[in-house]
Amino acid sequence: MFTSLTLAALAATSSATRLFVSSYSGNITTLNLTHTGDTYNLARLETNTGCSPNASWLSIDLKKRNLFCLDENFAGPNGSITSFKIGDDNTTSLKLVQHAVVPVAPVNSAIYTGVNGTQLLAVAHYTHALTTYAINSTTATFTPLETINYTLSQPGPVTERQSSAHPHQILVDPSSKYLVIPDLGADLIRVYYIDPKTLRLSERSSIAVKAGSGPRHGVFHLGRRIANKKGGTYYYLLSELTSTLTAYNVSYRPDNGGLAMTPFEEVKAYGDAAGPLTSGNAPSEIIVKGIKGGDQIIVSNRNATFFPAIRNPDPKNHTQIPSDSIASFNIPANGQGNFTFKRLSPAGGLYPRHFSLNRRGDLVAVGLQNSGRVAVFERCVETGAIGEDAVADFEGLGQVSSLVWDEKVRDKFPGY
Repeated sequence: MFTSLTLAALAATSSATRLFVSSYSGNITTLNLTHTGDTYNLARLETNTGCSPNASWLSIDLKKRNLFCLDENFAGPNGSITSFKIGDDNTTSLKLVQHAVVPVAPVNSAIYTGVNGTQLLAVAHYTHALTTYAINSTTATFTPLETINYTLSQPGPVTERQSSAHPHQILVDPSSKYLVIPDLGADLIRVYYIDPKTLRLSERSSIAVKAGSGPRHGVFHLGRRIANKKGGTYYYLLSELTSTLTAYNVSYRPDNGGLAMTPFEEVKAYGDAAGPLTSGNAPSEIIVKGIKGGDQIIVSNRNATFFPAIRNPDPKNHTQIPSDSIASFNIPANGQGNFTFKRLSPAGGLYPRHFSLNRRGDLVAVGLQNSGRVAVFERCVETGAIGEDAVADFEGLGQVSSLVWDEKVRDKFPGY
């Protein structure tokens, strides 16, 4: 029989967390990550086909237990959005609530809330459109609100990738007043003001970036307070076509007039690494997370195999495999937003299209599109160092496109 002390010890050393993984095969796979002692394990709980044929992005509402999946539908002429209710910890099921046809090629979305409490979903469509939807957060149903289409007067410098507008991400700014949308085809950061009463969008002046750079994804960061002086607001942008990471000072125009961004630092997304591999590098995702003594920018890099031979995830197979990279840049706690390259780490395989940190920040889950795998790495919360070897892997997922952690919102962790 277990004593209360034994049970407490087991609870302290054993845990389980779920991951939802989308794939261009059309599936949403629920993976269960267990941790007992020093051992991690990833196992499939469920495969859901409700977001087929080409599931491209997941947005999760942990509080309301809702999951929204975008289907890019490569064959066209339309894409789709599917909403699900998430089962509790004792069930594995995603209950399909609503499936709706939307403009083709939805690739990224964000959930945000108006001042009246109404929840919305904004969606970037790679084929030159932005759409918004009002969400009933209790039922996970949604209704169309706005559709905004884009045109280009002429192609960009990289004609094979910039023949039309290609909005690639939806991001809410720190004030929650604006949507910010990097447009890979137009070389613009598009900005929209969210009307607090109607929740409709009003376009503000776009920010032009370097011609031919192809802005893909960005992230905001609030500089730390130093000696009672408030830190600045910064925006870090990944540009896919030039493989660059650019830092911007952000200021707010008066009377809800939009954002101003001034670039002040730019480096390659793979840091100090150099060689013939760098010419094909294509950065994909970016996150900022706190570390001891500052913060850290984490970037995934595709199509440049900086690590030609890493441990095979199959313990029975000793043949090493190639891996793309995860780059880390440290931001000092000076409130000024500057950063320095820290390290390159293996991504666990090929083409890390997406990655996500758990809330504690001690685990990184990487979605490897061309390997059809999810790899989970430990991360030191103090230094930000990511382990060389994955602590858990799961293969056979098809072309992984995105993943999200399913964690309890009541959990509180010490942060930096």
